[in-house]
Amino acid sequence: MYSLALRRRASLASASALLAVAGTLAGASPALAGDDSTIFGKDNTVAVGAVRYAPATAQDEDGITVDLTYSCDPTPTLSLGYAWRLADERDTQIESPRGVGQMHSSELTCDGKKRTVSITARTWGDHLPFGEGDPVKITAIVDNFEGAPYAQRVVVTTIAA
Repeated sequence: MYSLALRRRASLASASALLAVAGTLAGASPALAGDDSTIFGKDNTVAVGAVRYAPATAQDEDGITVDLTYSCDPTPTLSLGYAWRLADERDTQIESPRGVGQMHSSELTCDGKKRTVSITARTWGDHLPFGEGDPVKITAIVDNFEGAPYAQRVVVTTIAA
């Protein structure tokens, strides 16, 4: 009888400890719960929207245009940008991005509200043919001039028309 009561108390104690941990995780901020879009501050976020093919022009190579929704704390030293690469077997040997697009702090409005911008990144160097319907990996980031990330989002999506 004594060992049964002891086992029952031990199992109740472990169950209540598990419930306490689960409640703490459920009430934690998204940054602590594993959402990688926010790193510092409550207003520093970035999300990837539509990804469209940007055909080549007389002056530029082809590339992609990405709609980025961002929010940032008021500061004069942040930039918003993204790097992209193909997300299929054609691009497995290359670690560097196919293109990078960026907006500097003078072009951003950092007031804690969500805003959407379109940024086009052109390809450079050794580039594989790509177009509408191809899978791409987008790494969007809000960072300061020293390169410290304030918000980051990695998305694999398809290039639209």
